[in-house]
Amino acid sequence: MNMERISVLIPSGAGAPGFAGIAACLREEPRLRLISGDCNEQAYGKSLSDAFYAMPASNSPHYIDRVLEICQLEKVKVVLPITTAELLPLSEQRDVFVNAGVRLIISPEKGILESNDKGLLHAWAQQIGIAVPEGKVCHNRNEFEEVAKDLLGRHARLFFKPILGNGSRGIGLICREVEPITAAHKPELMPLSLSEWMLRLPEAFEVPLLLTEYLPGKEYSVDVFVWPNTDTIVIPRSRDKMVAGISVSGKFEKNEGLITASKALVESMDLQGPIGVQWRNNASGIPHLLEINPRLQGTTSALRHAGLNIPLLAVMRALGLEMDIPLNIHWNRGFTRHWQDVFL
Repeated sequence: MNMERISVLIPSGAGAPGFAGIAACLREEPRLRLISGDCNEQAYGKSLSDAFYAMPASNSPHYIDRVLEICQLEKVKVVLPITTAELLPLSEQRDVFVNAGVRLIISPEKGILESNDKGLLHAWAQQIGIAVPEGKVCHNRNEFEEVAKDLLGRHARLFFKPILGNGSRGIGLICREVEPITAAHKPELMPLSLSEWMLRLPEAFEVPLLLTEYLPGKEYSVDVFVWPNTDTIVIPRSRDKMVAGISVSGKFEKNEGLITASKALVESMDLQGPIGVQWRNNASGIPHLLEINPRLQGTTSALRHAGLNIPLLAVMRALGLEMDIPLNIHWNRGFTRHWQDVFL
């Protein structure tokens, strides 16, 4: 490969918390030229990119045309999506991008639909023998109350989240008994009784909620990279500290159980590229599946400290180029993340 610059487009998410780390990963290859976009014209990632474009929302009928327009203007070779909302629209138009000479790092539609829907994922995991927290998908307040009363007979705390969505949006914690509010409680995870939640929930849910037992144990993110005709890469990391659902501190752990289960799960589904799998231990220390993010996770950039650059590996694979994979991961190495100011 010569020194010709290769343009890579991250079409949305230049304002996402994980963008800076992903950009830093790609900058390790000097031949790559980073193009980014965001709905916010003042997104901080604008200052970290070689070119930036204002974008319509991912669900806009003009979104795909705008991405294709940028690909043509900037001679983009690879599109690397990092936000959940854009995955399905882009995957549905994969052939259009292929015909335009642009490579997409994205899973097929089926894999995206089945992994983004936490209810479908919950059912599939059970079917193939992977542990999930006990619970059920609820479509309205009455169903929610009935399921909650049943679960509270066996579990002191319950947890719910929308079946579609990401981050900490729409989550809630239910306690069997009223608990005192302390300074340690985060607002989005303040435990409320079922009766208190009944006053807050609408009669019908716009997006169904997955209501399950609350798992009190250690939480893990597992970064998986799956690509045709290559070995699947699986690296677990603990989520020791989180801010607004974003992991900011952890450790790379060679947890063979998580490695085996994550590999089996991802390979059982129609997924490709960088994938994130979330797990949490129950009171007995047994990991249970929480969710899958069928895209590059923001904190995946931390894997550079373990010796592996997943964003760059994904781009190189999409281009059909070789990249050395380290034989020895730096297991038990901790990492932390911090904020940094940029000037627009």
